[in-house]
Amino acid sequence: MQATTQNPTQQTQAYWDLVTDILSQAITGELIGMSNFASLAETIDDVEEKMEAVEHANSERFHAIGFMDIAKKYNLEPKVNLAANYWRRARETFLKWAKRKDFTACLLIQEVILECYAVSMYKDVGEVLPDDLGRLFLDISREEEEHLEHSIELLQAEMERDPEGFTKKVEEVHLDCMTIMAEWSAKTDLKGHCEVCKGNCMKESLYLANLDITTLRGHAMSLYLNSLDRIGVPGEKSIVWMANLPA
Repeated sequence: MQATTQNPTQQTQAYWDLVTDILSQAITGELIGMSNFASLAETIDDVEEKMEAVEHANSERFHAIGFMDIAKKYNLEPKVNLAANYWRRARETFLKWAKRKDFTACLLIQEVILECYAVSMYKDVGEVLPDDLGRLFLDISREEEEHLEHSIELLQAEMERDPEGFTKKVEEVHLDCMTIMAEWSAKTDLKGHCEVCKGNCMKESLYLANLDITTLRGHAMSLYLNSLDRIGVPGEKSIVWMANLPA
């Protein structure tokens, strides 16, 4: 159930600046996802799976358009920066594995790590933002959850085929990409300004929407850890990986 919020017309400019930054992050993230899915298609030989990757790329595109359209409705001007600090590094990490045509690694990055952040954070944001803003985030969260569920099924099969080799790959990908997302979602920007927020880091203003970065990060990481458990990654390993992430 969506949380009760104040009438949008009663909100301050600082509140709308925060909403603008949230939309900026969402749009940039969706466009990175779109690009990743397009690159993922190049790693796939199976025709059906290749077409599904292209379909997912288009889905991310429509999500970005949805966020852009609602920003226009509220007269907000989000900043889109695909070369931004953390998002660029996540994209570069994905491309490193895509160039190796490593479908499994690409799936772990886009469909597990990044998707867990999207599913969880969109849900949390959607529950506190007003009216159609909140509904949009909740709707897209549910759609992203379908991508996550699909990837878990595929990766469970990979785990069954080669448990030891697969677990080693998950650890390497985790260190490559989850480290970046942990830096991005830390209490302070560990590697500098995100280059998406228009002013100071939006983490300082999340309280205006009854949000805080510790809770947002905690929920996303909990979903990620649960997803690894469902895939079959040994809990005694994944717990250690999580404990060593930047905070």
